[in-house]
Amino acid sequence: MDYEEKRVRVKDYGTMPADSPLLTEIPGTRDKPRKLHRLAAEAFQKMAARAREELKLELQAASGWRRHRWKSWEHYETTMIKKYGSVKAGRKWLAYNSPHETGLAVDFGVGGLEPNRKTRDKQRKTPLHAWLVEHAAEFGWHPYKNEPWHWEYPISKQAWETGEPDDEGSKTPVQQGDTSPFFFGEDDEDDFWNEAVEDATDEDDAAWFEPGGDDAALPAGALAFSEEEELLIARPSARGGEVGGEVEVGDQVQLRWRVFWRL
Repeated sequence: MDYEEKRVRVKDYGTMPADSPLLTEIPGTRDKPRKLHRLAAEAFQKMAARAREELKLELQAASGWRRHRWKSWEHYETTMIKKYGSVKAGRKWLAYNSPHETGLAVDFGVGGLEPNRKTRDKQRKTPLHAWLVEHAAEFGWHPYKNEPWHWEYPISKQAWETGEPDDEGSKTPVQQGDTSPFFFGEDDEDDFWNEAVEDATDEDDAAWFEPGGDDAALPAGALAFSEEEELLIARPSARGGEVGGEVEVGDQVQLRWRVFWRL
């Protein structure tokens, strides 16, 4: 058993465009196929074959690849304030950048698993979840422990870009810190504040957003490196902004800081 989180981050891969030939269909709930990155889809199908044999259950996805849902940071900020009262409260439930954008994340929708935060404890007691805890890592899938329905398939950046598996013995997934992000998204804020952000989307949530473009420009409110790459500069929104930076001391100590303000 290898029940270990190995998170997939948009900052490490990017957003897979809707017309990418690397997106492959997998069985979905409501007779609607979903899509995953080619390598994730192959691993999903192999895992589904084993689950069919051992659980007599057909694995289906409630969600796979999704386009970036927010038109801008201000759109996200406004929605969180309206729906949850504040961005800090809202980001615990809906992330600005979702692992689903990479095509390397799946939400199960069968066997008692579904993207529903209200039934998380009940879902963890299902035979399917117990089976995934025991066997999913054999197929390269790892959990997001806050959401029993959500599993991710970490691979190298090269494998993600080419759709070709890594050479045997060099299957190294992207790790935190492998790349320097151009701007901090929600995933990065999760790391910074050590808070869990869920990505549960129910019918009520769906009414609060519209899909955005695949190649959105840097949104208002995002943080970008200065030319010296020493200070993170905020693009303020209509209601405020933020600045931050980081300082390294030797090889072991790194201090990251950020200041938020609201007008």
